[in-house]
Amino acid sequence: MKMSGKIPHTFSTGKELLLRLVRLYLDNVRLTVAEKLTVVFSAAVVLISLLVLGIFALAFFSGAMVQLLALMLPQWACYAICFVFFVLLMVLVVTLRKWIIVNPIARFVSRLIFEEEQDGVSHEKHLSDK
Repeated sequence: MKMSGKIPHTFSTGKELLLRLVRLYLDNVRLTVAEKLTVVFSAAVVLISLLVLGIFALAFFSGAMVQLLALMLPQWACYAICFVFFVLLMVLVVTLRKWIIVNPIARFVSRLIFEEEQDGVSHEKHLSDK
């Protein structure tokens, strides 16, 4: 009789432990998602801030370039030279967009998503090296 009393108790304990394990896994998933979203959103805010500041810097640079060229050329020619410079810069960015934009974003996202697996591999590699 003592045996039969322990079996239901063992099942209930196992069920409680399994539920606790599931809750811990869910908490881990939530915390991991929160961490990854924080990294992505902070990177997006930094990128937007740099873009806005870069636009202002580009505007001041183009104004200074026009003023400098105006010392030697007519003003319309200075604006035309500045226009051609920025068009060539846009063509360069479009031509090299994969190397300049796509690849760094892909590396950032893949590093962010697969970070734990790479850490596991690097730990195993370090352990095998010793």
